[in-house]
Parts: sequence; C-alpha cells; structure tokens
Amino acid sequence: MNSLLGILTAVSTVVLVYMTTWFILALILRRRDIVDSAWGIGFIVVAITAFLQRNNESTFTVIALALVTLWGLRLFLHITARNWKKKEDYRYAQLGELNSVRFWAKTYTNVFLLQGVLMVAISLPVIGIMYASSDPIVLIAVAGAIIWLFGIIFEAIGDYQLRQFISAGKKGVMDQGLWKYTRHPNYFGEVTAWWGAALIALSFGVWWGILGAVVITILITKISGIPLLEKRYENDKIYQAYAAKTPKLIPRIVK
Repeated sequence: MNSLLGILTAVSTVVLVYMTTWFILALILRRRDIVDSAWGIGFIVVAITAFLQRNNESTFTVIALALVTLWGLRLFLHITARNWKKKEDYRYAQLGELNSVRFWAKTYTNVFLLQGVLMVAISLPVIGIMYASSDPIVLIAVAGAIIWLFGIIFEAIGDYQLRQFISAGKKGVMDQGLWKYTRHPNYFGEVTAWWGAALIALSFGVWWGILGAVVITILITKISGIPLLEKRYENDKIYQAYAAKTPKLIPRIVK
C-alpha cells in the first residue's frame, strides 16, 4: 500500500518539474501568461501520477481520472485559444519586464511555483480518491460524479457563450444564456466540479479531500477570480446595473 506521504511526494516532485519546464518556456517566449495554459494540463499530470500509485481498483478512480482529464483538457484548449496571438495578459504584464535575474526569480516563485502549490492543494480530492484503500459508498460517489460532470458542463457552456458573444463583435455586457442567471457561470461551474470531486473522496472516507474544494472556492471568491474581475468593472455603470440584478456566483432565476 502506498502511503499518503509517498503519493504526495511523488505528485509534488512531478509538479515541480512540470512547472519549472513551463517557466523555462515562459522565459523563451517572454510571456508569463502561458502559466494559465499550464494550469489545466497540470491537474491531469497530478491525477495520472496519483492514479499510477492508487491503493484501490474502484471504478471511481477511473471515473475521477477521466473527469479531471475532461476538465483540464477543455480548460487548456479554451485558454490557449483565447490567448493565442494576443499580447500578454495584463495581470502578468503589470508585474514588470522579464529583463533581469531578479524578475526571473520573482516570476518563478510568485507565479509558477505558487500555482504549482495551489494545483496540488486543489487536487486533494483526487489524491484522496487514489489513496483510499476502502470501498466507497456508491450512492454518494455517484452523486459526486454527477455533480462533478455538471460543473464541467456548466463551466464549458458559460465559456462558450462568452466566446460567441465576443467573436460576434457585440458591445456592452454579456447578460444572455447562463450569464443571465450568474455573473460568473464559468467560476460557478469550476467550484461545483471540485465539490463533486470532494464528495467522491468523502464516499471513500477521506474527509480531508474537501480541503481542495475549500481552497478553490476561497481562491475564486475571495482572492484571484471574481474579485479581480469585479474590480476591473467597478466604475462601469453598465456592468454595475447588470450586477445589481444578477447574482455574483450561485445562479438564480432572475425576474
């Protein structure tokens, strides 16, 4: 039986190598926002590493690996297509030019290594599923898988609708489709997906699996997700009118 420390060590080592490779690529291309493309694939790397050291042969380990792969690959393709042939994302450009060893080190630690640590932390439900040695409570595991898949689909639809809105050259605020019911359907879908993963981990009796869902929820709602976007439009009267009638995260039927 593989110990939790052994699995975490293997995962952390692989993530360190993975993120360092992307950092070197960022230096070559001179753009740090490629870390956003690395994000989705990184979770697949974590899941595969943990899967290869799994302690059980439950079907839900395969389901978990498949769902992480679906989520991560879609996110990679979406972000890479969005950023293709565009200038570096303003969030990274404002950090300064990559023109000195000091800025290289800052980028490596504050961007790539930090996201690597978050990647491992958010993946705790998946790691827990692979680490468990007991059988899951099937009904709870099935419910978790359904919620996980629902979150992935919800996020994908939200991203697709926004992409269509932008590609059509429309102006103003996107307030159609899922965006009519929540200002951030993509973030709602992502949070939902990871709580579904946490529920599967709980079905195996791995209570600490929920920590990953807690981390992604806090990250999106309090730190780097919604707060950054909301701040960007805090002086936009049209957006504020939209915000006044549309929930921030959890969808509801708007009259």
